[in-house]
Amino acid sequence: MEEGFCKLGQLEFGVSGEKFWVRHVDDAGVDGLEIFSNSHDAIAIAATDAHGNFRPLKTAPNLRRGWELAVCGLGELRLALDFLYPAALGNWRAALRGENLSHSLAETLGRQTGMYRITAKLDSAEALGIAKSLCSAGCLRRILWTVDGTPPRSTGICEAGEIPLLCTDACSLFLGEARRTVKSRAVNPAG
Repeated sequence: MEEGFCKLGQLEFGVSGEKFWVRHVDDAGVDGLEIFSNSHDAIAIAATDAHGNFRPLKTAPNLRRGWELAVCGLGELRLALDFLYPAALGNWRAALRGENLSHSLAETLGRQTGMYRITAKLDSAEALGIAKSLCSAGCLRRILWTVDGTPPRSTGICEAGEIPLLCTDACSLFLGEARRTVKSRAVNPAG
C-alpha cells in the first residue's frame, strides 16, 4: 500500500490493478481461494472459524482461511477491515495522534455494575493470571491497559508494514473470567 502497511492481525492486504484485496496471511500464494467481492462479505468470514464455530472474539488467532476479498476502492477496503477487526483502524489512528485510549484495569472494574460489580474485588495476581491464560494465548491484541501501573504482558514490536491490534480495555471475555475467579473464592476459600 502507499504508506507501506499491508498486514493487520491475521490479514494481509494490498492493491492489484483497480481492486483492493484482503486475505488470510497464511493464504499468500495459495490457489483456489473462494473469491468475495463485497466488503459486507467480511462479516460472514469473521463470524466463524475453520470448523464453523462462532468466533465471539474477532481478534482470536482462529480466523478461517481459504478466501480472498477483492473490492473496489479504499473505502470498501477500510470497511472490510473494520468488519474483520472491529475498531482496529480507528484505535490505531487515535494512537498515532497520541490520544490516551486505555484505562487501568482498576478503573474498568470499578465501572462494572450488576452481576459484574464483583469483579472490582479481583486482585492483581488474579488479573495477571487471567491475562496470561486468556489474553496471551487467545488474542492477537497488544494490551494497553495496566494492572497496578504495568501492562499485564509485553506489547511486542510490530513487523514492518503491520498495523497493530490494540487492546484498550479489558474485554467482556476477561470480565467474565474475572467474575468466575472472584466468585470461586467463596466456594474455595483457600484459593
